[in-house]
Amino acid sequence: MFVIQKGKVEVFAETDGRETRLAVLGEGDFIGEMAVFEKEPRSATVRALGEVRAITVDKKNLLRRVSEDPTLAFRVIRTLSKRVRELNDEVARLR
Repeated sequence: MFVIQKGKVEVFAETDGRETRLAVLGEGDFIGEMAVFEKEPRSATVRALGEVRAITVDKKNLLRRVSEDPTLAFRVIRTLSKRVRELNDEVARLR
């Protein structure tokens, strides 16, 4: 998992050689969180949009930080919920 400290990244999926932008994320956003919770192949690719500084957070450190500050887990879940809602809205628009 990575937390973006500076700059912006583009999150995209590739299907049949075609890229579809899923999101643009910036300072304070996190990426790669699914790898902390699942051992599945990645679902998207991330590309820097200019200079980016990010820190890595492995599962052990994430769990330690959550035990120190349980509100961190709530903030992560809230962000994941928001992303699911945005994807649901996008699917509905495509129908």
